[in-house]
Amino acid sequence: MTTGINEAVQEATQKLRPVGTTRKRSIAAFYSLLQYDLSILWRSWIIRFWFLLTVTGSVTAVLLARNYSDQTSFFISWALVLYSGLGSFVALIVSASAISAERSFLGVAVISRGIAPTPYLLAKLFSRSITILSMFLVVMIPTMFTVQAQGLTNDMTTSGMLVALGYWSLMLTVLVFLGITFSVMFTNTLVGVTVLGVFWYMGLMLLAATYAGDLTADGVLGGLPLVLRGESLLIEVSTILIIGGVPLLALPLIATRIVNSRDM
Repeated sequence: MTTGINEAVQEATQKLRPVGTTRKRSIAAFYSLLQYDLSILWRSWIIRFWFLLTVTGSVTAVLLARNYSDQTSFFISWALVLYSGLGSFVALIVSASAISAERSFLGVAVISRGIAPTPYLLAKLFSRSITILSMFLVVMIPTMFTVQAQGLTNDMTTSGMLVALGYWSLMLTVLVFLGITFSVMFTNTLVGVTVLGVFWYMGLMLLAATYAGDLTADGVLGGLPLVLRGESLLIEVSTILIIGGVPLLALPLIATRIVNSRDM
């Protein structure tokens, strides 16, 4: 891995030595590190296994919707709930280990070549977010529209599905940004993953306890089926976007401040 980062940064710095501007060197480093990290992620067995598992789950959801008379919003709601639980774990591992796992050689590989920590951090934020969101959307979008078209009892609307996709994409992105920030804060990867895991899943349980009607198969879904039916209120959508947007703006600034203040 050290060799890979060295090569990525070296490629960026060598390209711009004749010009030599700090800004262009940083931009080139960002793109090289982004490409490198994306290639590492897509070769990861964790990413590949989770992608295969989600594809299997999507096929199962389609088959259930085609053969059982339950409303399609019920099947997709459960698919999203399961994804928020299991998919969050994958996103948590991938993001919270992004920087802390490489900290031992980060100074030699990046800082010593004249590249500021900020491009490295931004490359991690973008690559991990792109990977997690791509896996989610590539599977969930066709699954939703197939279930809508082929389900025996469809009650979902296109607008409702898009809102639900937006909610879950926002949630996963916030988790990735949190993971990167925790990876900067904690030098020990296991500690960072554990602390964030406890914090995140306690939040999910509190959210479920707040909105769940009861402990039945329908009750634990709360208002999610209503979202898929297109019955969300504008004020609810706006509130969730604001609540999710604040950490998306604040966390990169916090992580950048921390990573630039520490001795790599």
